[in-house]
Amino acid sequence: MTQRQLFWLHIKKSAGITTRSLLQPHYVEVDRVKKPKTFIQASPEEYNDILNNYRVVLGEYQFKRCLFAKKYLYPENWDDIFSFAFSREPTDRCVSMFYYLYWRDSGHIKNIARFLKYFIASKKLMSNTSYAFDVFLDCVHEARMSDSIYRPLGNHFTTHTAPMWDDITDFSGNVLLKEVYRLENLTEGINRAFEECGIAKRLNSGGEVLNKTKRRKTYNPNQSQKKKIEEIYCNDFEIYEKAWH
Repeated sequence: MTQRQLFWLHIKKSAGITTRSLLQPHYVEVDRVKKPKTFIQASPEEYNDILNNYRVVLGEYQFKRCLFAKKYLYPENWDDIFSFAFSREPTDRCVSMFYYLYWRDSGHIKNIARFLKYFIASKKLMSNTSYAFDVFLDCVHEARMSDSIYRPLGNHFTTHTAPMWDDITDFSGNVLLKEVYRLENLTEGINRAFEECGIAKRLNSGGEVLNKTKRRKTYNPNQSQKKKIEEIYCNDFEIYEKAWH
């Protein structure tokens, strides 16, 4: 039986390392850090992992990765590919971004020099998680409003805080993926993808998944902060509600 091609779009802070490992050997990995490949020097089997590398810039398609894939990487067979992604609950994802990009468990700003102009250096900020989260959300908002992927805090920050909605839709708002699964149904989603692609492999949901998405500490945003998150990621909440679960 001929296998259907599989395409997984990695949404940052949504179990990327775990998903890559579970998709093996049906997802081809390349060096994404030391000597990242570009599309022109890669084979088609490597395109997916290159596209999932935030270091590879895509011009006006930087936050339209599915559309880039459809138009430039798989123009002849995009509709035949089984494409999917995992949606993490947006508030939970945002808190995960906060700890990964901005706030140390010890109660200090990460890479403090980069964030200097965004806060008043005070004991309150250095010890108050709620205040730090407000500053973080302001940075996220500014990144969304910027006309450059490098402002205000660089491409790493901008791509890791990008809404899911833009990456999975075209310019008219049409979803380009075949399926979107909730992240909490990771193994079930991958098994469904394998089935759609005619891949015999199945994951054991009992203990095969190492939960690498859990934070060592958690923070519960207040009502004002939740409102800001809902404003920035409004379409992502809709994606999550409609995702398979």
